[in-house]
Amino acid sequence: MKRTLVLAAALALVLAGCTTPSEPSPSPTPVVTPSETPVPSETPSPTPSDSLTPVSYDCPAWDDAVDDGGPAITPTGYAGICLGASFADAEARTGAPISPVEVCPWYGQIVADDELGFFVSAISYPEEPGEFIWVFSLVWLGDPASALSYEMPATAEGISVGSTIDNVKHAYPDAREIFFDDPSRGERHQIVVDNGDDLSFNFDLQDDVVSEITWGIGIGDGGPRGELCAL
Repeated sequence: MKRTLVLAAALALVLAGCTTPSEPSPSPTPVVTPSETPVPSETPSPTPSDSLTPVSYDCPAWDDAVDDGGPAITPTGYAGICLGASFADAEARTGAPISPVEVCPWYGQIVADDELGFFVSAISYPEEPGEFIWVFSLVWLGDPASALSYEMPATAEGISVGSTIDNVKHAYPDAREIFFDDPSRGERHQIVVDNGDDLSFNFDLQDDVVSEITWGIGIGDGGPRGELCAL
């Protein structure tokens, strides 16, 4: 039987102690080390000077009952936390904390499970930390296939970490498969799904299995590339 991973709107209850020993729990104080978070070497794109104008996105209601909340990953957000929002506004809306990493306060962790190597983060612009979320990141540091043992956050089409390249192409027939050289991570293989209005889902592949998902604004040509959190 699969174990259900706690999603963003339920984190307030988790951090209040409402977990069981069998459930993975987000870390109250996120700890990010080079082995836990990919550490690129350049400033994230798009460049803030062109992109800091606030944008209003549809923000679907999120039910904190995990089974009734709908897809956690949507083109404009993650479990009730939406692109364009500040960390503070997102927390007020959902009751779930976004915990900035001390060394890079623009990088806010929503879920941090060190034991599993499972992280969901909201990323704002470094020039205005926490003021405008422009991309989300879901990272699974173990064997992607092992994620199938859990009910992972997924898109409305059921795609998440552990999905195969065929699963992704079947769910999104118009998706684009790309290869590019990341200055900090070397060659990357992604499937990019365009969601309109300069939004996209970007699925990183490892041996033709989804190992990481990033989604947000201005990454339709692949990425995000470069530095997301400097240590």
